[in-house]
Amino acid sequence: MSSCNDNNPKKQKETGLPASTAIELDTRLKDADSLVVVFYKDPYGEDSLRYTRYYTQVSITNDQGLATLQKDLEQTFSGQEKKRNCRSEGKIWCFVKGKVFQTIYFSTRCDDCCYLYLIKDGNFYYSPITADMTAWLAGLKPLSTEPANGGSGE
Repeated sequence: MSSCNDNNPKKQKETGLPASTAIELDTRLKDADSLVVVFYKDPYGEDSLRYTRYYTQVSITNDQGLATLQKDLEQTFSGQEKKRNCRSEGKIWCFVKGKVFQTIYFSTRCDDCCYLYLIKDGNFYYSPITADMTAWLAGLKPLSTEPANGGSGE
């Protein structure tokens, strides 16, 4: 069983996917003007198919929050064809002028799953999450609230 920290360069080389920054993968990320950070209520619960259904969220429009994310997006992201076998704790919807254009997934459970990832052209691009990003997310979580739909995603 491989862990989420498996950074086997040979495996990545075999996929033929380039390693690059998230901003190189999606240049629109440098223009993000707001974010919605989503925290799943029970990311490690028993229901592996529906754990993303219930969530809380917080909107970010300040420069400091955007800069924190931008810093992590400038790290190297390694591509692979299949998603790693570990769950995300939440996701970040990136917006420009009120329209969502990219989703970044995250896990701060650094004993076994510690990453940011995005999907591009059907492939998965992962980068280790930094301590600054982990601290920023931890500070946001208590500020998050259920959306009007009760955080059910419906």
